[in-house]
Amino acid sequence: MKRVIAICLFLVMILGLVACSSKTIGSVSGAENEYITIDSAKYVLDTANSFSSADKGKYLGKVSNSALTMKVYSVKGDTEGKYIYALWDWEGAFYIKQE
Repeated sequence: MKRVIAICLFLVMILGLVACSSKTIGSVSGAENEYITIDSAKYVLDTANSFSSADKGKYLGKVSNSALTMKVYSVKGDTEGKYIYALWDWEGAFYIKQE
């Protein structure tokens, strides 16, 4: 029984380390967090697209500013790589790359 508890505690610690160690890949800016910058690419909030939260793809990392951290995902069905999906708290939004 002690061995099972020890293994469970170990697994919980490992999962916690993995969850907290995601890399910061960029920043959030703008009065309403309408801009995300990743490397030299700038994305702007886009509410006029045909995607839904079900189109959330692969986890890319996190972006943040002094008040907010967002998890960033690729977008399924975006063959050109123009969109990202950002998720914070229980809300999410799509951003499109500015050319």
